[in-house]
Amino acid sequence: MMSGAIDRSATAMAVQGLVQSVDAVTDAMERKWGVGRLRLLVEAGLRERFDRQWAKWQAAYGAQDLDAVRAHSEAMRRAWAAMDTAALAAGHQPLAPEVWETRMPDGVVLAIVRTLPEAHALARDGRDREVWTLDEVGRVICAWEGRHWVDAIHQHFPGSRIEALRLTPRGAEFDWSRGDAIPFGHETGDTHAYTPIRRRAGA
Repeated sequence: MMSGAIDRSATAMAVQGLVQSVDAVTDAMERKWGVGRLRLLVEAGLRERFDRQWAKWQAAYGAQDLDAVRAHSEAMRRAWAAMDTAALAAGHQPLAPEVWETRMPDGVVLAIVRTLPEAHALARDGRDREVWTLDEVGRVICAWEGRHWVDAIHQHFPGSRIEALRLTPRGAEFDWSRGDAIPFGHETGDTHAYTPIRRRAGA
């Protein structure tokens, strides 16, 4: 009984090691080409062969069949290499993210890239930062209430830089009938803590 348990444990460890070896190649290719991008750059026949091999490798892993996992792991490494070679031969270029970074007022580093594959590539480099695509930035700006204020500032003051923007919360609009709040007098019993705005006669 103990021998059988040891054999199963050894098999599981061997299978896991083979899976990790394929995962390492997969990670390297996705960093180089982008997540899901490489298989779309090669011709349909090669892509279909790759997908079939991927399915066989997954099935072998699911069955915990050591011999099958060993064979299909080697085939997966060859499949990745074949796609890499084919993409380069076709004139495609590996992913080279163009990254714009800034430190936000709360101290968090914001990285902006053009596409989702570039965002995936950056997310795997281990740096502590928020990665946004241009599409995400556009969607947030479009939905943001303060967008029109910023647009107005840029229109009236071309080349200006927005340092900070504070919008009045809903329900806290200025009360013109009461005037400006005076930050003193309450503690002395002064009843003129608010100075009314008086209209001129005939106004």
